[in-house]
Amino acid sequence: MCVDDNFGIFKTMKKKTNILVVGLLSTGSSAAVDLLREYDTINVIPGEFNDFKAPSLVADQLSYKQSNDFPNKIEILTKFKSKIRRIYNILPLFTWKIDTIKGVRGRFMMSLIRIRQLILLKRLNRKLSSDISLEDKIRFANQWITDVGNINGGNKEFIVFNNPLASVIDNYVWKEVFYPWKLIIVYRDPKDQLAEIIRNGKLYEPYGAPNVNLGSVIIEEIYGRNRKSALKLHIDSIKKRFEWINSLKKELDSDKFLLIDFEGFVNNYDMYKSVIENFIGEVNAHHKKYKRYFDPISAEKSIGIYKEYLSSDEIESLKDLETWYSSMIKTNRFFYNFYQRNHIFFWLFLFFHSNILLSWL
Repeated sequence: MCVDDNFGIFKTMKKKTNILVVGLLSTGSSAAVDLLREYDTINVIPGEFNDFKAPSLVADQLSYKQSNDFPNKIEILTKFKSKIRRIYNILPLFTWKIDTIKGVRGRFMMSLIRIRQLILLKRLNRKLSSDISLEDKIRFANQWITDVGNINGGNKEFIVFNNPLASVIDNYVWKEVFYPWKLIIVYRDPKDQLAEIIRNGKLYEPYGAPNVNLGSVIIEEIYGRNRKSALKLHIDSIKKRFEWINSLKKELDSDKFLLIDFEGFVNNYDMYKSVIENFIGEVNAHHKKYKRYFDPISAEKSIGIYKEYLSSDEIESLKDLETWYSSMIKTNRFFYNFYQRNHIFFWLFLFFHSNILLSWL
């Protein structure tokens, strides 16, 4: 490894494939991430990766749209105080329980990784704030992603970024920044998705209670402030995410983009696991920690939870989303069943018939 003072610290290392696992808010993408953690050729970046997609961070400094003038807030995120806070949080001063003490090492390693990520982000920001061309900024951002993946990746061939994208980001930009990449999106029965949002206490989260800010005030003025309006807000957001998926299906090649439905993943674990393995690149032989992090039997408890959280009228309001979900399920299950019966010809079939299959949707 050689140090490049100008930017990256891993300049001589071979490019690894970035696996981008994206959920649509409470759709179970963590299940796919947990599965990938079980392979010894795959390194999973800890936590959700927000440094690219968050407002005013990297993606907003790389837009081709002239109207995008989001201010650069990277300096605020990467200042010295943020790094000190990472170390301070390692030792919770008032919770000296045995489990807390045992967890110190894990928090210490997570904090060190995060500090190194912030250092790399700060270095990248010097380039993003300079007068170089947008193409050069994207090139430096791509090197930044490589460096982030190499922080604790060792010689592993694949790097998993958990939820690194947002639907509002220009597709061209993220494809260049994360190159080489493969994208996995996990979707879910909208009824259970909304129920999960409620169960996790996120239904009213956009309102920012108990604080008042401009964003929450605008949301209240548009949607209102009650359960029905909060549900409508989330339903509209899910619709936008589904529209994003439809656009990605038209733009991305099938060997780079895989849709996984959470229910199928849980109920047909072996088949879906095989599809994911072959999509990434024949990693089956490296599945050394079988079901250590993702157990489909435990995950079954998260299917059908809508019965406890949604009324019949609320379920009825999801009719349009359910139609989209059913259509997607039919298409994807057809792919997977064909794969199970005809493993050798699956990807050839997908390649030669992708345009026909897209027209069905």
